[in-house]
Amino acid sequence: MIKKLGIPKEVKKDEGRVSLIPQHITQFTGLADIFVETEAGLGSGFADKDYEAAGAKIVSTAQELYEASEIICKVKEPQTEEFEMLNSTHVIFGYLHLASNLSLTKTLLDKKLTGIATEMIMDGKEYPLLIPMSKIAGNLAVQKGMQFLEYSSQGKGILLASISGEKNSKVTVVGCGEVGRSSIHKSIQIGASVTAIDLNEDILEDLKNKYGENITTLLSGTDEAKSAIRSADLIIGAVLLPGRKPPIVITEEDINHMEKGTVVVDVAIDQGGCVEGVNSNTHSEPFEIRNGVIISAIANLPGAVPRTSSVELSKNLQKYVDNLLVENWFEEYKNDKNLSPSLQIHNGLLLSEEVADSLSLTLSKLI
Repeated sequence: MIKKLGIPKEVKKDEGRVSLIPQHITQFTGLADIFVETEAGLGSGFADKDYEAAGAKIVSTAQELYEASEIICKVKEPQTEEFEMLNSTHVIFGYLHLASNLSLTKTLLDKKLTGIATEMIMDGKEYPLLIPMSKIAGNLAVQKGMQFLEYSSQGKGILLASISGEKNSKVTVVGCGEVGRSSIHKSIQIGASVTAIDLNEDILEDLKNKYGENITTLLSGTDEAKSAIRSADLIIGAVLLPGRKPPIVITEEDINHMEKGTVVVDVAIDQGGCVEGVNSNTHSEPFEIRNGVIISAIANLPGAVPRTSSVELSKNLQKYVDNLLVENWFEEYKNDKNLSPSLQIHNGLLLSEEVADSLSLTLSKLI
């Protein structure tokens, strides 16, 4: 049976990404009728005519798209204005980040639809759909941090880059997964003095072996780590516990000990944030100032560069969309150890232990 695949225009504030680009939907011809909401790809540089040439049908409204489609292939989680269009026939396929969003989780449960969190799809020990966005976010965290350190943003008025060969700026990265490693690499490239903090000694050893004297590595929770957080010019919070809320690693007390104009970028905000008391920001209003410290927590950071992000996302997403277009797709997602962590909601049941623990909800199991 031919599936019906819908690609909506993202409505999250300042989000220009699209889940699939035209060149990657041609492979679904014959497997699915593809519906694309008008201007869905515009923010990423792809016109309606490009999708039509690839075999898609353009629909004029989100309502029309949701009514025509079974599989809704999104980038970000459904927004409040999309809730009323959801129904029990839908499979929502996108970055859901449910562990920090009780309202969304309850809505998806009430709708009795199927929710697949693409950030939880695995390939062995890796998360292939999280990695490309994490690398982009890690680079952007440094890029944004440099901007917010400028005088016009009420920052310290310093340049992270080394001008005379001396390292006059300090960057501390807390959490050394994909985001953290990308931030570390970018910061070292521009000539900052970089400190990496993590709980995993093996990760820290790998970083030290790679960057040598260009990096200081510290175990999380030590006095030295706390000092490195409080004394840096730019602090990047990049802690990840897959599928769960991250721990608070930058406290209010830490912020109160920072110099005015210091910048903190919380990249973990998608899952709830790792900075105490953090509020979610947007690209239009990218930070708040607390006790003179600039704190930025933009939940869709890769959305700042939608062309780059959409191409990388679509390239990695297409094979998993392909899995949804076969008749026995649900059994595959239920039983495959790489896919099953992403099957988080189905027919009113919460199937994710991580989300259930984070939101204090009842965990269910499929028989």
